Amino acid sequence: MKKQIKTLAALIAGITVMTPLSVCSCGKSEETTTAATTAATTTTEATTTESKETTTEATVTVAEVTENPLIDPKNPDALDPYTGIQNMDPKNVGKRSIACTISNLEAATPSKGTALADVIYEYETEGGQTRLLCLFPDVSKVPVIGSFRSCRVVAASLASGTDSIVIHWGYDKTAFPKFFKEYNIDAIDMNDYDAGWNADVDGKIELNGDRFSWRDLHWKQEAKRVQQDCAVTNGEQVQRAIDRFGIRTDILETEQPMLFNFVPDGTATMKDAMDCKDMNVYFSQINDDAHFVYNEKDHTYYKSQYGDKPQIDYATDEQLNFTNVFVLFTNIHVRDSADHLDFSLELGGQGYYVSNGKLTEINWIKPNPMDLIQITDMEGNEIEVNAGKSYICMVDIKERAKTSWMG
Repeated sequence: MKKQIKTLAALIAGITVMTPLSVCSCGKSEETTTAATTAATTTTEATTTESKETTTEATVTVAEVTENPLIDPKNPDALDPYTGIQNMDPKNVGKRSIACTISNLEAATPSKGTALADVIYEYETEGGQTRLLCLFPDVSKVPVIGSFRSCRVVAASLASGTDSIVIHWGYDKTAFPKFFKEYNIDAIDMNDYDAGWNADVDGKIELNGDRFSWRDLHWKQEAKRVQQDCAVTNGEQVQRAIDRFGIRTDILETEQPMLFNFVPDGTATMKDAMDCKDMNVYFSQINDDAHFVYNEKDHTYYKSQYGDKPQIDYATDEQLNFTNVFVLFTNIHVRDSADHLDFSLELGGQGYYVSNGKLTEINWIKPNPMDLIQITDMEGNEIEVNAGKSYICMVDIKERAKTSWMG
């Protein structure tokens, strides 16, 4: 409305100036012309002053509306699209992220590098065993990470929504060739580029040719792990592989999409929220205790599993913790005799959003693999999400009643 007032004032000023020029051309006296011009000038100055004031007021209003509370103009870093935190290298803006498929077998835990992931998806695979998909927005920040496992269609679909490059160790050959081609998913199967055993402890390893991953011998010896639970790589080697195969590094979108509607931590409006300081997510008989406990001091949820043992990052000895926990219930069904699973993500469903000691019910949908997961409240309004890391549980709708929480 203020912009309309400004436009009207400008039009009035224009009409006032034009009228004496028309009269002058019809032979009016110089005194009349001068007086009219003086009046016009006065009117124009007054109108211009009013217009400037209106313009200033309108500009302030627009600035207040468009200001992003997540951005500190004095901070040179860019906004991390997966956390809403301003701590990303500006050179990484517009670049594709990395999605790593990591084993969650009890024998393969603890994993390496998972504590540094911005986002972790946990999803069911054959026989009820769960697996992790870890997202890193900047390839240069990917630590030594493992142990890798094979990729499933649900993981590729989740990674496609963020236009991520998938790093995996094998894949479901019954579905992947068609799926990868149809949705233009770029993936690197590190199983094909394994350099074998290497005892390097700090991960500063030099690999040559088409070798971009290795088996961590030190990890095997120290933690008494079997060969399949020692497959690792890091950001340097992933970048080498990307360069070697000419994989696209810029995102398809014109702007970097934010994973959620982030707001400053602790300010998310959670409609009809219930207290939730302790939550247990049930995936299956094998993974029946994805346990999240709220820490009042740092406002994050710490995760445990397998008999309530802290879920630790082997490299940092840090227990995994997250600002946000999502539980998304979905229809899961067995596709073939090998017990491969299909997730009906395009149908969406209901679930829970947990943050800051509270839980609220939500709806969600992912119309096709290239779409982000869209999360709304029960009335269809996009929810606010506290800035921070997120853990996202993809759970069979048939097991919904077994997920529980306490306030």
